[in-house]
Amino acid sequence: MIVFNTTFHVEEEVHEDFIEYMLQIFIPHSTRSGLLTSPRLARVMGKEEDEGYSYAMEFTASGIAELDRWNAEESTFIYTPLLHKFKEKIAGFSTVMLTVDY
Repeated sequence: MIVFNTTFHVEEEVHEDFIEYMLQIFIPHSTRSGLLTSPRLARVMGKEEDEGYSYAMEFTASGIAELDRWNAEESTFIYTPLLHKFKEKIAGFSTVMLTVDY
């Protein structure tokens, strides 16, 4: 199983709009095809060095091929509107992880 996580740093003045956007638009559009599943949005706890908040947006994919397909076919339609809406008020980076069975 693949875990696809994007961590966002969000300026304080837009963080409530960001949460609403993620729940109402970003998550439903990201999971529409079924390539990404099990969405989870979480606030990253800890002392913020910069003003604002950090959030982790996590999905799972059944394999790297499914994630690659989502990235190739869908990610632009998901991330472009997000970046257009919030512009320089958010920044983020993505991490791809393989779960370890035990």
